[in-house]
Amino acid sequence: MLSHGVQVTKSLVGFYISFKDQNADVARTTAKLESLSSILRSLVSALEHRIFRTDEQDLIKEIGSLVRQCEDFIRELKEEFEKFDEDSVNGLKSRNKTAGRRVKYPFRQSTLQKLDENIKEIRSNISFALELLQVRDNKAIQDDITEVKSLIEVLRATQISREIRDWLKAPDSTIDHQTACAKRHPGTGLWFVKGPKFADWLTQDNSFLWLNGFAGCGKSVLCSTTIQHAFRQKLPDRNVGIAFFYFTFNNESKQDESAMLRALLLQLSSQRPDSLTELAQLYSSYSTGPPPPTVLIDHIRHLIQKFDKVYIVLDALDESPRPRKRDGVLRVVKEMRKWLLPGLHLLVTSRDELDIRTSLDPRRDTEEIMKNTKINQDISDFISSKLTSDPDLLEWRVYHDHIRQILNFGG
Repeated sequence: MLSHGVQVTKSLVGFYISFKDQNADVARTTAKLESLSSILRSLVSALEHRIFRTDEQDLIKEIGSLVRQCEDFIRELKEEFEKFDEDSVNGLKSRNKTAGRRVKYPFRQSTLQKLDENIKEIRSNISFALELLQVRDNKAIQDDITEVKSLIEVLRATQISREIRDWLKAPDSTIDHQTACAKRHPGTGLWFVKGPKFADWLTQDNSFLWLNGFAGCGKSVLCSTTIQHAFRQKLPDRNVGIAFFYFTFNNESKQDESAMLRALLLQLSSQRPDSLTELAQLYSSYSTGPPPPTVLIDHIRHLIQKFDKVYIVLDALDESPRPRKRDGVLRVVKEMRKWLLPGLHLLVTSRDELDIRTSLDPRRDTEEIMKNTKINQDISDFISSKLTSDPDLLEWRVYHDHIRQILNFGG
């Protein structure tokens, strides 16, 4: 129905546009038709690219009802067009009759008024449908923000003394996580978190998964989605832990294995009050500065075993400079995998570089490659969302399809 409406309005615009400079009423009707055509295309695109969640059945029904309410008005638009479209009739007599209509019928005040009424009704319903989608997306964004805040609150480590925190000097990975989450559009990465490999990673003992892709394909944003979905496993269960680290090439304090281990140690310790005594003992033993990586990793292994499950996510291994710093990071990842702890679930992301692949040595079921076919949906969803929600871009509705085509092709 929507596609039919787009075609009808496009046909009407094509007819009237060559006459819009001859009559003010025709110009106004043409502008309304162009605007309606753009709104219809926006809804078609939004519905084509949207992945509805299982709890959005009410939204699907409401939008379906609004679209069905447009059916009669779209049919009337089509009938009006056929009255002066010579290609829609057959026979010489009919063509002659239509030719007579084309001279004056399309420009009668009553014809333009009828078109305006139908345009108004269709526009009202379609605009409301777009608003419903936007409201639901805004709610999803707010829910995501609330969930991110909840995770950060869990990892704040306020129960750990300032003295120990200053001694450990653990980099704050929550800053990077918030930045990645801010770039995320509702629905980003659903293809991954609803897929079988992620499900296996969440549930299978001693699971490992390597998510790799080319530079700029959205690995860090997808990593933030992964972290938030893993956090949902923790919410109802205090015996489930979560920790993460974002390597960054432009921040030397977030590039080596010591930084990663100190961040993981602080995050996990903040979730286990019964581990604070051991952390204090570690401080007493190495009061002059943070312990060496070999000591940190042993302490983390012991800490992980206090939980039933621990989800650890490490983003952008390739942003750890090689060889010196990266070699140490890869050694730690390899060591963690050798522990064979049933409750440990380890996920890492990076570009597919030879030293990383050689070190991780992934099986087919422990690797997820971010190919264009999988991430194009995320890119399209983001573009559609910006076009329909940004007030500055709404003024350019007539160019939205062209913008989508260019940006999606470029992406």
